[in-house]
Amino acid sequence: MRLMPQAEWNRLVTTDQSGSVLKILDGTVRAINELGTRRLSMSDISEASGVSRGTLYRYFKSKDDVIAAVSEYICTSFERGVIEASEGILDPIERFRAVMRFYAYFTIERAPERMFEVEPTFHLVFLRSHNQRHKAAVRSALDPSLDYLDTLAGGGIDREMFVDILVRLQLSTLIVPATREWVELWNSTPDKIQHWLLKIARSGAVPAE
Repeated sequence: MRLMPQAEWNRLVTTDQSGSVLKILDGTVRAINELGTRRLSMSDISEASGVSRGTLYRYFKSKDDVIAAVSEYICTSFERGVIEASEGILDPIERFRAVMRFYAYFTIERAPERMFEVEPTFHLVFLRSHNQRHKAAVRSALDPSLDYLDTLAGGGIDREMFVDILVRLQLSTLIVPATREWVELWNSTPDKIQHWLLKIARSGAVPAE
């Protein structure tokens, strides 16, 4: 799977004044969910996105170009969305909760139903190539919350490991689909962590390093 450089993605988006590119990419995600990438054709993409073949070829020369753009589209949408979800939220636990909810929603929405089963290679290449960017976005959004949790813990929270665990846990739902109970547990994590750290602080205990 070819990856689209961010500079190429930015040029593609800025040249599209009609919103056709985003329609094409949303349609392609739906088509991959149904067909996978091997069976996918430009005709399938045109039909799923509701744009003419002429419009499709105006922005993309081949199916590989579309799939490369889908990969970058998903990643940049996540980066933008996770930051926007946390913007303006001063309470550190509310901010943490907002990020967790967005992350769960986005993962489920971008991997609907059978997509991982139909196209595991696409997912694996995408996740391995964009993992660091996803973690960086989550950490940027959570840094104020982690400042607060670090204060409760008396310092010493390994932020890289903390964020890495959150990202890996959420991505596990691509293999084992998230139940309603799992989503509720995921969304309640900020409160549980705060409760745990407050309990430790009150007892005077120091977490083992």
